[in-house]
Amino acid sequence: MAHDLGHLERLVQELAELAPEERARVVSEAAQRGRRQLRRAKFAVPILKGGTAWVGGELRREELYGDDGR
Repeated sequence: MAHDLGHLERLVQELAELAPEERARVVSEAAQRGRRQLRRAKFAVPILKGGTAWVGGELRREELYGDDGR
């Protein structure tokens, strides 16, 4: 993990200096590790709840844009 912008810049420079085959392997391995970390974290999409019925008015296209043909 990059600790600061300077460290991140150094990582980018090292990646740019690799041969295309090595660069592809490194990027592929990094993507795989990232997916593994997400699985371990058991990420759950937050579900928003609460509130009452919409009271802000109509949301039909005609009401939002009028008759200008959008």
